[in-house]
Amino acid sequence: MLKNRRLHTHRQVGRKLLFCCLVAWLFTGAPGHESVRAQRIDFTYKTYGLEVEGDNVIQNAAHLDSFFEALYQLRQTNDRKINIVHIGDSHVQADYLTSIIRRNFHRHFGNAGRGLIVPLRVARTNEPNNFKTASNATWKSKRVVFPDQPLPIGIGGVTIETPNPDANLEIYMNDLWLDYSFNSLTLFYEKDSESFDFYLRQTDGKNLGKIENKPGDTSLNFSRVTWDEKVNAVTIQSVKKHQGQSRATIYGAVLENSMNGVLYHAIGVNGAKYRHYREATHFSKQTAALHTDLFIISLGTNEAIDYPYLDKNFPSEVDNLLTKLKENNPQAKFVLVTPQDVFRQKNKPNPGILQVRDLILQYAVENGFAFYDMYRAMGGESSARCWSQSALLSGDGIHLTRDGYEYQGNLFYHALMKGYNLYVPTRHP
Repeated sequence: MLKNRRLHTHRQVGRKLLFCCLVAWLFTGAPGHESVRAQRIDFTYKTYGLEVEGDNVIQNAAHLDSFFEALYQLRQTNDRKINIVHIGDSHVQADYLTSIIRRNFHRHFGNAGRGLIVPLRVARTNEPNNFKTASNATWKSKRVVFPDQPLPIGIGGVTIETPNPDANLEIYMNDLWLDYSFNSLTLFYEKDSESFDFYLRQTDGKNLGKIENKPGDTSLNFSRVTWDEKVNAVTIQSVKKHQGQSRATIYGAVLENSMNGVLYHAIGVNGAKYRHYREATHFSKQTAALHTDLFIISLGTNEAIDYPYLDKNFPSEVDNLLTKLKENNPQAKFVLVTPQDVFRQKNKPNPGILQVRDLILQYAVENGFAFYDMYRAMGGESSARCWSQSALLSGDGIHLTRDGYEYQGNLFYHALMKGYNLYVPTRHP
């Protein structure tokens, strides 16, 4: 066993050296290589040696050429905002994984703002540590995983609603690494004649703007407000202006600054599956308001947890969701991400992971999407045992530790940047 591990390590090192030599040749041998080298993205991160470097790549990366070109132009001219939407389950809801990817994008391509936030704490579920929401009122809530319950689901996968005409929703930025102050807020809400109006105020009470509902204006159920000076906190105050207004129903808010760069929107709900987002009332339609350049779909773990039962309609559910997203975002590109190896019943192998992984890969190949085989990249069969022994897998055998998500996020971003670095010297815009 030790001999095999050493052989595997030598092979990994060999593949890394080969990759580095290939990239070095491309970047030094191409015409105008000084400019090309300046566009290369290199970064360091902590590795535990559990990844398979040769498999830590985006497959069918040519599907992403227009996305890579947009990143290239952003670095060259700083002339645009690029929107990335990462859809997932509990691995995304806590934002440990996605905060690492977001941070890397913002350091290398520019920070256009925090992007979409959802009032998860007000909805009485776990919320990322890099922002905080609070309210003076009690709100009804619904998560996308409960389609039979009342309340529609929109862009954030979680909905809150209150009949209180004096309710407020407070949002505080709390990121320790980057400045996510903002001077623009796009509120997604049920925009009809029964909805309250809203005032936006600073914590000291200063008015920042207002949202008034006008008959017949649904606009995908969102409204945008901008102001001059950036703030780190805002209060969204519901206001009843006429007798027909009876509630506030909120789906989420996008926070932006006035800078160009990347907006990385993370949408995650504990227990979510492909079919849940497909069934959501406003979800796919509202993604159009984000002007999405790239969707990253990290789902499938919860389908695999049902092993030995696997929904026979799973491939159709994948197709149904992707079809809806494409219809509403015809310019967007897609990366489908497979689940990595995890346990069932805390410490037993889960063959369902491999089954779901194979179906996702088959769909991506047949439809020409880019894909990231996280299962193979993170070590493949039985790798959950190695992640657990390295204290990167939590006691439930499914979720990672904070260090595990940081490692995973850096590996995924590294895979994307491999694709970008190989695109730049051969680009044909």
